[in-house]
Amino acid sequence: MSGDAAGSAREAGATTDRAEVLRGLGDVVDQVRSAMGADTATLLALDDTRTHLEPLATAGLDRTLHRARRVPVGRGFAGRVAQTRQPVALSHVDSSTVVNPVLLAHGVQSLLGVPVLHGSELLGVLHVGFHQQHVGDDEEKARLSRHAAEVGRSLHDRFADEAHDTALALQRSLLPTTVVAPPGLSIAARYLPADGDLGGDWYDVFELPGDRLGLVMGDVAGHGLQAAIRMGRLRGALRAYALDHEDPAEVLARLDRMICHFEPDVLGTVVLGVSRPPFTEWSFSSAGHFPPLVGAADGRTVAAELPQSPLLGFRPDTVRRSTTVSVPPGGFLCLYTDGLVERRPTRALSAADAIARNTVDLLTALDQPADPELRCIRALSAVIGDGGVEDDVAILVAQLDGGPPG
Repeated sequence: MSGDAAGSAREAGATTDRAEVLRGLGDVVDQVRSAMGADTATLLALDDTRTHLEPLATAGLDRTLHRARRVPVGRGFAGRVAQTRQPVALSHVDSSTVVNPVLLAHGVQSLLGVPVLHGSELLGVLHVGFHQQHVGDDEEKARLSRHAAEVGRSLHDRFADEAHDTALALQRSLLPTTVVAPPGLSIAARYLPADGDLGGDWYDVFELPGDRLGLVMGDVAGHGLQAAIRMGRLRGALRAYALDHEDPAEVLARLDRMICHFEPDVLGTVVLGVSRPPFTEWSFSSAGHFPPLVGAADGRTVAAELPQSPLLGFRPDTVRRSTTVSVPPGGFLCLYTDGLVERRPTRALSAADAIARNTVDLLTALDQPADPELRCIRALSAVIGDGGVEDDVAILVAQLDGGPPG
């Protein structure tokens, strides 16, 4: 199967799975309507911005979800339930008390709504409606809250798995599956997704005008699908700026301004290096990221000395600088994300001690003669071993030809 066909098949499968989930939720909502003796029942889910409620499933309203409005948190009946996180009973429904015109069109006179929670996390709102005047008492509120708790567990499990799979597919689609290095250089990279929520780690290798090559390692703050989406946007913007600006510092400065202006809630770190053949001299700039490691053919690996600079999204007027990093003939560069060295093998270690210990293990593994592929494998084995991956990990090794064989 071709890549395009496989991608289409995955997308079709994901669409089918989501449709099945929504049908299942529709059946659950209908059961809630029946159990509560109500005429209608609706489940609204909190969107990714956590500012609006979106209709997810309904019963008794002819399933007219396409006509239903998104409800701002704090506005209308459902918005009030979401804001207070408390059951709300409404004995009179009109345009001043509800946002959704579908309720009015179907003659709903009274409403009872409760928040849908998973632990302390708000997932949405579940409400039932009545065609007659109805005053929801404490017993009904408690009963609907129990139904909402069951819906919350189902909603979290189903969509958490879906979001994780979607984020992983998106992240993998944005990472180079095969790194093609120019003559004179060999490159290998590895990406390990976290055991829990994915992060926004990424690496990139791309050719630039003037026979130049760019290497990138970055990490967008956050977890899950939103982090993967933001990572994709930053990756694309960085590539675009790198086409027009030779200085890595200028590329990161423009990327920083873009983030601060258009996505002020995004934070991230990145290190960018650019070089020309024979790739012994690199121009690097970092925005809050770990500096590249430089290895010599004789087996000594050290961290490059780059000036410290704030991460992306922190301050748009940050003055960024580029530094020349020399790689000896037969030597190599290693870029990595914080998930590799910030992991704590034991809680007895402080964060600083864990980084120091993991960095020593990383340097020791990289010192051993090997090709880039084997250096990546040895580095991951030495630092992570058979333990779980709590945070995403990415590592890239770019080695000048003429180094010692593995």
